[in-house]
Amino acid sequence: MIYKEECITNGVDPDEMELYDFELHPLGADVVLTTYFIHNKTKNRNTLRSSIWKHREGRWQLYFHQGTITNRPIPN
Repeated sequence: MIYKEECITNGVDPDEMELYDFELHPLGADVVLTTYFIHNKTKNRNTLRSSIWKHREGRWQLYFHQGTITNRPIPN
């Protein structure tokens, strides 16, 4: 867990991550679902991620994001 006060006092150390299997799935004229897999090398943890993006007022905006920890092996 990361707390705001700790970040202000001690700073934040970035994690080293790799992204795999990025896919883009159109859901409508101005809505897409992205899915991808992230391997966090620093924490030795794998997550499946999904995001819904809406194109509004000339730019893409994140509408929803979810990450689920998984035991899925790292892709080759």
